Order: sequence, then structure tokens, then C-alpha cells
Amino acid sequence: MRAFRLGISIVAMLAALLVTLPIVGCAAKAPPPPTPPPVPPAGTIVVSPAKIDQAMLKGILPAFAKAMKLPEAAVPILPPALAVIAVPIKFKGSGWPANELVSIELVIPAGVEMKGLAPGEDSVGIAFAAADANGDFQTQIDTAGKVNWLLRCGWTQILTPDLKTVNPLPAGVYTLRAMGNNPGTVSTTTWELELVAPPAPPPAAPPAAPPAAGKLSFEAAEYVNADLGFSVKYPKDWAKQPSDALLFYAAAPAQVPVLFVDAKEAATFAEALKKSIEGAGGTDVKVVSEKESALADGTKASTAVFEATLKGYGAKGFALGVQKGNKWILVTVGTVELLVPYDEAKFSEIANTLQFKK
Repeated sequence: MRAFRLGISIVAMLAALLVTLPIVGCAAKAPPPPTPPPVPPAGTIVVSPAKIDQAMLKGILPAFAKAMKLPEAAVPILPPALAVIAVPIKFKGSGWPANELVSIELVIPAGVEMKGLAPGEDSVGIAFAAADANGDFQTQIDTAGKVNWLLRCGWTQILTPDLKTVNPLPAGVYTLRAMGNNPGTVSTTTWELELVAPPAPPPAAPPAAPPAAGKLSFEAAEYVNADLGFSVKYPKDWAKQPSDALLFYAAAPAQVPVLFVDAKEAATFAEALKKSIEGAGGTDVKVVSEKESALADGTKASTAVFEATLKGYGAKGFALGVQKGNKWILVTVGTVELLVPYDEAKFSEIANTLQFKK
């Protein structure tokens, strides 16, 4: 009897399954996902000026310096890139969806550093605009955007640009990306920037052989101080400038590197060097390295590499000093690195031409 009941139960379960199968097979299928709305068409993006070059910036620089109340004498050592602050940079667009919010991004090429750019990001937002009912917009990059993204400059504690940190974008053709609310609504254009002079092409001829022992690598002129009995050689094309500390400078638009020839009373070479640089208008003097040396004739000397601030810009130089009585005779060659790179080999070569008459 028990087996009979079990058989009845199995038959009942199979019957129920056979009855439900057609119902399940005929159940309605889930509806397909809705088709995403089409991406709105992107409009155009135009930048003006389409090219910013050195000629434009140098033409504006004197007026910019005057507006900033900087002395006229400072213009030759100012980097032309600073004048971009005075250039109105405008963006226009048309054909965008009505009332679309549009962001303008500067795409940063691989290998170009940009502070604040997170890993995986390739652009920084430099301007924003809202299209009107006709799909047109107009906007421009503000001063903070120019300082942060074009000059890559820091800020002082009183929220003014820290000119010692100016590091303009390298010369090149950049991409501007205009993006609407929908990430797919994108338009691009190119923008040519020459905030710094492009690198000079490599010389066609092989580099000249190094100078023979005792021979200078430059055509020299000579300064002679009869009172203190010494002389120094310097590049013949450098010019002389009136100064309390005798000063020669490179006859080039940047007017650096510079050569100081000075005599200071001090207990140590480092103290004399600091006095000399401060007397020439430098501040924040820091001796990076100092060592004992000797002139070609065996006269004991001291040398140092130093860093300082000169007229608001970071400077670096090489100095040589010889103690005579209670004075140090100093020969210092330095540069504003933003304008002309530090060249220790050449600066040391100039300083070591110091000679004393027998």
C-alpha cells in the first residue's frame, strides 16, 4: 500500500509539471532595453589669437612692465612669456545645442609637466561658457588661468604670481577641446604657443674640439685693476655697465650671464661673497658648495657655487675669491636660469682667469 501511495504521488507531480510547462513556455519575454538618446551634435570652437609667439610677447612686454609699475631697466631681464597676462585670449563657438554648458580644456602632451593633473587625466579646464538660444558662445581665459596653466607659475602668500617659479609651457602646437554636458559632445581645434623660444636646431657641423691647455674657449677682453694689482679676462663681446661692483654682462637681449669683479672686507670667503652679491642687488644668497682651489700660478683661492634672487628671479652662479690682506678679491659669474642656463664649465673658466701682477 505504501508503494502504491508513492507511485500515485510521483504521477501527480509529473502531471502538474506537464500542465505548467506550456504556461511557462508561453510567458512574455522581458522588453529590450530602451535605445539611448542620440548624442547631441558638437559645435565649433575657435581661439583668438590662434598663435602666440615671441615677437608678439616682446612687443607687448614694455607696456606690460610699465602697467605693472616695474622699472624700465627690468624689461631686458623679464621673460617675454609674462606678457601673455596682457594678451586677451578669447574662445568662440557656434552650432552647439541651445543653452549648452561648454567647458574649454587644454590638452597636455605626454612628457609636459602640469601641477595638479591627476593620473589618467590629459587636460586642464581653462575656461567655461554657456551657449545661447542659437547655440553660440563666447568666453576667455582669465588671469589666474594664464598664470596657473600657461606660465605654470606659483603664488606668493599675498596671492600675487611668484615670478621666481615662472615655467612657461614649451613651444608647440596644442589641442583645445570643447566639451558639452554630454561627454560625447566634443569639438577640438589647435593652438600654437611660443611662450618660450623654440629650441635651436642642432648644429650641422660637429662640435669644435676643446681648447688646448692654457687656451681659452672664448675670444677674450681683459679688465685690469691697477690699484689692487689684478686682471680678469671675459668674453670680448660682453658689455660694461656702470656699477659700484664692476659689472660686465653678455651683449644679448637677456643681458645675462653677468660678471662681477669686486673687493670686500670680510673674515671668510662666504661672507665676502654674500656682501658682493647683495651689493649688486641680490637677495636670499645661499652658498650651495664651497671648496679650496688655486689659480694657474698656484695662488691659493676659494670657489663656490651659489644661488640667489636677482630682481625677483632665481639666479645661480660661480664665484672665485683670493684673500689679499684684509680684503677678498672676488670674481663672480652668474645668470638668471629662466633666461640663460647655468654653465659651470664656462663660468669657472672665466673666473679662473684672475691673475695678480708679480
